[in-house]
Amino acid sequence: MQEKSPLILGRETSYIGVLVDDLVSRGVDEPYRLFTSRSEFRLTVRQDNALERLGVIAESLNLLNDAERATMHWRLDAVRQARALADATSITPAMADSILREANTVPLVHAVRATELARRNNVSLQALFAAARVGAELPAEAVVSAELDIKYAGYFARERLAAEKLSSMGDFLLSRELRYVEMTTLSIEARQKLAHRLPGTLAQASSIPGISPADLQNLVFEVERRNRLKASSVGQV
Repeated sequence: MQEKSPLILGRETSYIGVLVDDLVSRGVDEPYRLFTSRSEFRLTVRQDNALERLGVIAESLNLLNDAERATMHWRLDAVRQARALADATSITPAMADSILREANTVPLVHAVRATELARRNNVSLQALFAAARVGAELPAEAVVSAELDIKYAGYFARERLAAEKLSSMGDFLLSRELRYVEMTTLSIEARQKLAHRLPGTLAQASSIPGISPADLQNLVFEVERRNRLKASSVGQV
């Protein structure tokens, strides 16, 4: 025995963590298929940031040779440089004009940081760097990773807050009178199984095979919305 600490990959770090948690903790009553919808962190657990999520773990376990370790650090440094460059680069209205027209978005009235402009839909960070004549030495995949982090930063924060809220609501009560078939934000499978089992709490719902974390989050939102509507209608009587 090596007597080493176990390696635990959580749902927030990898899809294999989702798979193991689903099979071990939740169980299945049918052949298991790992869809992206099973993960409540599917924006965070992306293909392009696998090195950032798992590279450090691989390095700590001595799973990388010297060339692989050097490549990993070069790639992570490139992403960090791209993010820093986006924060430091000023984009003038003249630089951005053709990019914003092509993206069908409003023009600038004054210079802004590339980070701010890259948050807009269809605006490429690589194109902004080219317009400002910076970042030509950065690999394209590093710039794409930095762009995704910039565009979806708010969504990442909401994902984590929702997951933290969900973990603290194991005793969240579910009325036996809930009409799950009307909850269109839930998957069809979840609606059918919840209507059949009629769980009394969120913890009980989470133990039903086929009910994904995303379904549980949406279930909480649906119940809270119905409670607010009910309270509002009572107040108006």
